[in-house]
Amino acid sequence: MALSATEIRSSLEAAFRSRVGLFYRALHITPPYHSVEKATLTLREALAPLALSALHALAADEAAICVLFTQIVRDSGLAKKHRGIIKGLLRNGSERLPPECQPFADAYLT
Repeated sequence: MALSATEIRSSLEAAFRSRVGLFYRALHITPPYHSVEKATLTLREALAPLALSALHALAADEAAICVLFTQIVRDSGLAKKHRGIIKGLLRNGSERLPPECQPFADAYLT
Protein backbone atom coordinates (compact mmCIF):
# COMPACT_ATOMS: atom_id res chain seq x y z
CA MET A 1 0.00 0.00 0.00
CA ALA A 2 1.34 3.44 -0.92
CA LEU A 3 1.93 5.99 1.79
CA SER A 4 -0.27 9.05 2.07
CA ALA A 5 1.09 12.58 1.75
CA THR A 6 0.76 13.06 5.51
CA GLU A 7 2.72 9.87 6.19
CA ILE A 8 5.51 10.87 3.81
CA ARG A 9 5.73 14.36 5.30
CA SER A 10 5.84 12.90 8.82
CA SER A 11 8.52 10.42 7.78
CA LEU A 12 10.68 13.16 6.25
CA GLU A 13 10.25 15.34 9.34
CA ALA A 14 11.23 12.41 11.57
CA ALA A 15 14.27 11.71 9.39
CA PHE A 16 15.27 15.37 9.57
CA ARG A 17 14.99 15.46 13.36
CA SER A 18 16.88 12.20 13.68
CA ARG A 19 19.70 13.37 11.44
CA VAL A 20 19.96 16.73 13.21
CA GLY A 21 20.24 14.91 16.52
CA LEU A 22 22.84 12.54 15.11
CA PHE A 23 24.82 15.48 13.70
CA TYR A 24 24.99 17.27 17.04
CA ARG A 25 25.74 14.05 18.94
CA ALA A 26 28.60 13.29 16.53
CA LEU A 27 30.04 16.74 17.27
CA HIS A 28 29.46 16.30 21.02
CA ILE A 29 27.49 19.53 21.40
CA THR A 30 23.95 20.25 22.53
CA PRO A 31 21.57 21.19 19.72
CA PRO A 32 19.85 24.58 19.92
CA TYR A 33 16.38 23.15 20.51
CA HIS A 34 14.41 26.25 19.59
CA SER A 35 16.31 26.53 16.31
CA VAL A 36 15.80 22.84 15.57
CA GLU A 37 12.06 23.32 16.06
CA LYS A 38 12.14 26.34 13.75
CA ALA A 39 14.01 24.28 11.14
CA THR A 40 11.45 21.49 11.43
CA LEU A 41 8.64 24.01 10.86
CA THR A 42 10.54 25.36 7.84
CA LEU A 43 10.71 21.82 6.47
CA ARG A 44 7.00 21.33 7.11
CA GLU A 45 6.23 24.52 5.21
CA ALA A 46 8.47 23.45 2.31
CA LEU A 47 6.74 20.05 2.08
CA ALA A 48 3.17 21.34 2.45
CA PRO A 49 2.58 22.44 -1.15
CA LEU A 50 4.11 19.32 -2.72
CA ALA A 51 1.77 16.96 -4.50
CA LEU A 52 1.66 13.28 -3.52
CA SER A 53 3.65 12.25 -6.60
CA ALA A 54 6.37 14.80 -5.79
CA LEU A 55 6.50 13.59 -2.18
CA HIS A 56 6.87 9.97 -3.32
CA ALA A 57 9.67 10.98 -5.71
CA LEU A 58 11.42 12.97 -2.99
CA ALA A 59 11.14 10.19 -0.41
CA ALA A 60 12.69 7.74 -2.89
CA ASP A 61 15.65 9.99 -3.76
CA GLU A 62 18.32 10.24 -1.04
CA ALA A 63 20.29 12.86 -2.98
CA ALA A 64 17.20 15.08 -3.23
CA ILE A 65 16.53 14.63 0.49
CA CYS A 66 20.11 15.72 1.25
CA VAL A 67 19.73 18.82 -0.93
CA LEU A 68 16.41 19.67 0.74
CA PHE A 69 17.78 19.17 4.26
CA THR A 70 20.82 21.33 3.48
CA GLN A 71 18.57 24.09 2.19
CA ILE A 72 16.28 23.84 5.22
CA VAL A 73 19.22 24.19 7.60
CA ARG A 74 20.28 27.33 5.75
CA ASP A 75 16.81 28.85 5.25
CA SER A 76 15.72 28.29 8.85
CA GLY A 77 18.80 29.94 10.31
CA LEU A 78 19.95 26.74 12.04
CA ALA A 79 23.29 27.01 10.21
CA LYS A 80 23.94 30.28 12.02
CA LYS A 81 23.72 28.73 15.48
CA HIS A 82 27.07 27.72 16.96
CA ARG A 83 28.52 28.41 13.51
CA GLY A 84 32.07 29.20 14.63
CA ILE A 85 32.28 26.22 16.96
CA ILE A 86 30.79 23.83 14.42
CA LYS A 87 32.95 25.07 11.54
CA GLY A 88 36.02 24.52 13.71
CA LEU A 89 34.94 21.02 14.67
CA LEU A 90 34.16 20.15 11.05
CA ARG A 91 37.50 21.46 9.81
CA ASN A 92 39.22 19.18 12.28
CA GLY A 93 37.22 16.03 11.66
CA SER A 94 34.21 16.14 9.37
CA GLU A 95 35.16 12.65 8.18
CA ARG A 96 33.98 11.27 11.52
CA LEU A 97 30.41 12.31 10.76
CA PRO A 98 27.98 9.64 9.63
CA PRO A 99 27.20 10.02 5.90
CA GLU A 100 23.59 11.03 6.57
CA CYS A 101 24.91 14.08 8.47
CA GLN A 102 26.90 15.45 5.54
CA PRO A 103 24.09 17.79 4.38
CA PHE A 104 24.28 19.58 7.72
CA ALA A 105 28.06 19.84 7.50
CA ASP A 106 27.69 21.28 3.99
CA ALA A 107 25.25 23.89 5.26
CA TYR A 108 27.70 25.05 7.91
CA LEU A 109 30.76 25.02 5.67
CA THR A 110 29.31 26.94 2.72
